Amino acid sequence: ENKGFKCIMYNFNHERWSLAASACRLARTCLEDAYKFATVRKTFGKPLINHPVISQKIGEMARQVEASHSWIEKITYNF
Repeated sequence: ENKGFKCIMYNFNHERWSLAASACRLARTCLEDAYKFATVRKTFGKPLINHPVISQKIGEMARQVEASHSWIEKITYNF
């Protein structure tokens, strides 16, 4: 008795983990698509990925995606 709220909150932890894992995978997919587009698209006679600003932005995206993936793995291990 009087443990319903605790059970609901415990279930929310699993839902939050599932949502975070899905978002992490979607971010990785978006990063892969951005990289593919940047290697195919040409501007000013060279691929878009060869422009320093674009390669820096994609590198920063990759860093954030890897950090998120590492965080998800840490949570999964501690779950």
